[in-house]
Amino acid sequence: MVVGAVLMVASLSISPEEALASIDFRVISFLFGMLVICAGFENSGLIEYLVLILLRRAKNMNRLLLAIIFGSGLLSAVLVNDTIALLITPLVLSAASKIRLGENKVLLLPLAFGITTGSTLSPIGNPQNLLVALDSGMAAPFAEFLLYLAVPTLVALFAVYFICKFLYRKDLSRVEYGQMQRSLDEPSSAISDWGLAKLSARVLLVLVFGFALVEIFPELQEAGLTLNVLALIAGIALLAITPRRLTLLRSMNWGILIFFGGMFVVMRGVWDSGIGGALLSAVPPPLPNNSVQSTASIMISSTLLSQILSNVPFVQLYSYQLASLGFNSSHVVGWLALAAGSTLAGNLTLLGAVSNVIVIDSARMRGAESFSFLDFARAGVVITLVTGTIFFLFLAFV
Repeated sequence: MVVGAVLMVASLSISPEEALASIDFRVISFLFGMLVICAGFENSGLIEYLVLILLRRAKNMNRLLLAIIFGSGLLSAVLVNDTIALLITPLVLSAASKIRLGENKVLLLPLAFGITTGSTLSPIGNPQNLLVALDSGMAAPFAEFLLYLAVPTLVALFAVYFICKFLYRKDLSRVEYGQMQRSLDEPSSAISDWGLAKLSARVLLVLVFGFALVEIFPELQEAGLTLNVLALIAGIALLAITPRRLTLLRSMNWGILIFFGGMFVVMRGVWDSGIGGALLSAVPPPLPNNSVQSTASIMISSTLLSQILSNVPFVQLYSYQLASLGFNSSHVVGWLALAAGSTLAGNLTLLGAVSNVIVIDSARMRGAESFSFLDFARAGVVITLVTGTIFFLFLAFV
């Protein structure tokens, strides 16, 4: 993305002034704050602590599968899906090793599907949801996401569980789960820094309370207390309070911020050139006054084109299209269809979401087998069709 942005400016496709103006610093500031908090969770061992609690409370393989899917999904809705993929994959691999599971993909694929599906739930579950929340102009994005997407997300997570349980029933039936459970460490042993763990948790709770407060009192947003400002304040506060601020800054995923900076420049150039409009004209345009047609059009376009552009760049490009067609903050269903479709696109193929690649890379870095492109697609096609239908029915008819 950075190379693309540099070439855009060097080839005069976009001027330096336009390139700088195209960067949405609302997104950059929000992600910075959230990444600081995620670094606090990671460096303190708090994520591993939460996952060990889930694993110890599961009594058999079916419950373990359910815990992985729901645990990763719900954590993704709060702490951004890519971070959860990075942190939980080693723990799932450890569990698979302890129960002597024949193939790691039996747990890694449900993990990947759970992370993607669960991140649909909130505007901070993944970067494309954040773009939708900001570009749509929603006054209360958390309330809108929960109102329209909470139920279909939970139903879809159960669908992922039953599909994975059926597909991998033979492998799951051969496992002695009790042996693994007895060998698990005490959850408290995962915490390497209780001070940082408590501080990170408190900052996140205060931030979530702040999100709720500005949605209940919209005048606070008009005064400047928007989602990105609150997240930035929370991240800076954590850095200011903790003595491990340099550790957090070093361990942050700066690549995400760099990716977004370059992406905004590239997508602005693509749209201004007319190429973006030509690409999107190949699919039926959504109609602002027809919720059924627009929901179907947006979700299908999002799912398919995200495989080509990847979901975050696609959402940035498609948001220009929706705005040009007259979609505004009153067309909540249309914007949420974009969030749901582009997110669920990550379940269709391995390249549909960055979190899928993170799961594979994390496994390979530890010398463990994961899953292939075809392994993912065999389950992903079914899961995408089922979960996509669930979200379409809820958004278009409920």
